[in-house]
Amino acid sequence: SRVLLCENRERRRRSKIAECVKNVSVKCWKHLRGGFMFIEVKFRILMGFFQVFFSFQRTFQKGTVDTDTSLLEMITGLNPSRLADEFNIRCAYDYNHYDTLFLYTLVPIVFVIIVVGVYILLSRVYNKYKESVRQETITTVFYLTFLVYPGVSQTILETYLCEEFPTADGNEVFKSALRADYRLSCENSKERVIALVYASIMLVVYPVGIVLLYVSFLKRYHDLILKQDSTNLNQDEKSKLKRVSFLISPYKTERYWFETYELFRKLIQTSLVSFLQDTAFPTLSPTIAMNISIIVAFLLMYMQPYKKTGDFWFAFVSLVLLIPASQLSVLELSSKQITNGNYGIMGVEFGLMIVIVLVELWWQKKGKSKSGGEVKDLDRTESHTQEEFVGVVNDNLNTMEENMKLKKRNADVEDENMRLKERIKGLESMVPEDEASRDAVEVAVV
Repeated sequence: SRVLLCENRERRRRSKIAECVKNVSVKCWKHLRGGFMFIEVKFRILMGFFQVFFSFQRTFQKGTVDTDTSLLEMITGLNPSRLADEFNIRCAYDYNHYDTLFLYTLVPIVFVIIVVGVYILLSRVYNKYKESVRQETITTVFYLTFLVYPGVSQTILETYLCEEFPTADGNEVFKSALRADYRLSCENSKERVIALVYASIMLVVYPVGIVLLYVSFLKRYHDLILKQDSTNLNQDEKSKLKRVSFLISPYKTERYWFETYELFRKLIQTSLVSFLQDTAFPTLSPTIAMNISIIVAFLLMYMQPYKKTGDFWFAFVSLVLLIPASQLSVLELSSKQITNGNYGIMGVEFGLMIVIVLVELWWQKKGKSKSGGEVKDLDRTESHTQEEFVGVVNDNLNTMEENMKLKKRNADVEDENMRLKERIKGLESMVPEDEASRDAVEVAVV
């Protein structure tokens, strides 16, 4: 009996420890999830800024690019060549632009195939959660396309850009070279033809295909998107809206298409500007890039697509910071001065994001104190879809907590049953074995 009681106590102690760990994990997950949802739009704006910013470095500042930022460029654009530069892989394998083209375009396709395969497997095993798995799969694909679109599009289009060299002394190995990699000749060769055919196929898959993907989803759920602020949506309509929450949640209902516009903007600023480069007029392309930055900043000011005021101002200042970023190569500066200028622009961008987040947190805290504990958003036009998504996550976490408490109560009841069984056994052992004695006990009890 004592052994069983000790075992029960040890089991209860372990159960309490496990419950404590689960409670801490659930609370940490709540805070992490809520924190990411709070800065998600700002994070996307930050990523978009660095995608264009590093593109300006590649296009306008050749020979002066600081390799210390290669890892950051790889993270913001998932650029494999920058990862190779960061870890000095070129020392072991001397890859060229064509190798980067094949790697940069194939890896996302393989990743999407894996994600879709996981979705098919999970939807069959857990059919009850098929819709949730579908939503997460679509969101994952959208995030991937958001990250790779500018960089992979620029890499594809750079395959067509060649630069002619003078042949005054006649000692050049080739007359024209690939602008992105001077080691590669643009003269007709088997390698060049294969690269051009492959780049043409990827041109349809990425710069054109991703835009068509966004447009197709927006067109398919167009009617639902326009009435997303309505309170009469049923559960099926809410579930369908969550599939496109990545595309529409940061923006006002009448600007639901703005994420597609952002694709075009980044494509123009990162890739199409490269086609306007001219060795005879080296300042032409940076000047055009500066004018485009000014125009898109004014367009953003005119449209004001973001639901939150803080998101709008962060996006606007980010576009304004691209103006000096495009002009660093035009100014007569040394390589060190250009590097310091790049770091200064990056520091302002990061600092601005931190300031806006702190201001929004302070505003919410102020609204909470005034409302007696109820949290108020900085902007009342916060996305219903995003709020509902966070609400579903919190409901699930609360359900998990209730299940943990229920398991604890069941464990306590089980322990109590064990103790009762032990007492019954003890009482049974006290009953006399002979029939006469049992009869005497029964008579006494009666």
